Amino acid sequence: YGRYNKLIRGIPQTHWLCGKCQGKGCKECDFTGKRYQTSVEGLISEQFIKASHAADSKFHGAGREDIDVRMLGNGRPFVLELIKPKVRNLNLEEIKKIVNTTHEGKVKIQNLRYSDKNEVISLKENAEDTIKVYEALVESEREIQNEEFKDTLQRLQEEMVDQRLQQRTPQRVSHRRADKYRSKKIYAIEAIYLDTNHFKFTFETQGGTYIKELITGDEGRTSPSISELFETSMKCVELDVIEIKH
Repeated sequence: YGRYNKLIRGIPQTHWLCGKCQGKGCKECDFTGKRYQTSVEGLISEQFIKASHAADSKFHGAGREDIDVRMLGNGRPFVLELIKPKVRNLNLEEIKKIVNTTHEGKVKIQNLRYSDKNEVISLKENAEDTIKVYEALVESEREIQNEEFKDTLQRLQEEMVDQRLQQRTPQRVSHRRADKYRSKKIYAIEAIYLDTNHFKFTFETQGGTYIKELITGDEGRTSPSISELFETSMKCVELDVIEIKH
């Protein structure tokens, strides 16, 4: 068990097979079988497999962030399951130092300790009961003056904070997720005005909330949304997870 930080955008949490060949290797993936050449799982597991002489490993995360999202703050809980390890007594502190030094600026791990199957189960089952804090750089289609921004933000806080958001499975993940409605609680929304078209939002929400769609509205599939209340198209330019509370 440990917590990881993902410090760069552009890498998935776990191994992602090439969609064309399903891992067999083709021209599309340069015969690697992978859609992305590296992942959080790959960067972390490498040293553990090496130290334990394990046949393989399996990565279990408490939820996951999108490929273009960083995982900052106190990190995301994970359990790394080592398959058929020949060495079971590992120097976790030493492995942590090697991972953090080798992949400095990409990933960082902390709070390492031994775990068990029950923790893997609770990690998965309790993912939706966590509270997550996000920071988003948001861009609006039309110009919004500071006064209008303040007024709308106040109305938005009154209408959305401590209320439940209705989210239908987003269009961007509908090919791999069941099409259903999810009810998610919003605990806090704060925002800073940067200029007429850019704002920094902080959201505190129930685990499993789709933040990008909370901003865009996803053509009405998420309601209410930031776009809906500001009466203009809003999009998420950058997104970071800054805290996970259990």
